[in-house]
Amino acid sequence: MFGLSFGEILIIAVLALLLLGPERLPDAAKTLGKGLRDIRRATDDLKDQVEREIYADDAKKVARPALVPPVPAGGPVPGPAGPPPPATSENVPGLEAALAEPPGAEPGPVPTETAGVHEPTPEDVAAAAAAAVPAAGEGTKA
Repeated sequence: MFGLSFGEILIIAVLALLLLGPERLPDAAKTLGKGLRDIRRATDDLKDQVEREIYADDAKKVARPALVPPVPAGGPVPGPAGPPPPATSENVPGLEAALAEPPGAEPGPVPTETAGVHEPTPEDVAAAAAAAVPAAGEGTKA
């Protein structure tokens, strides 16, 4: 307590007893205890007031309304009903440039599809295998 050892506290107690006497010592101890309790209460109140002021800004920030209302989870998303319109150059910017073929490019063979499933031809398999296997000496540095 206050960095005092037991011996120092004992010397202070003996001096207080000699100076105040046995009749006034209990009253002095009671007054000292009340004073310390009042000081502790005042410091706690001051600390609470400072914390309320600090955290009041955080509470104001939380209480601000959202600029965009939250979307309810699981419900339908508001928007136009029905299927989306087809992509045209009027509603998709840059569509013509994306679909334009580069100059000098030849159109490739049209794959044959049966019920949405593409059947690879032997030529397709050979071309894919040739593209996957590097030529001798291409993949390594000597």
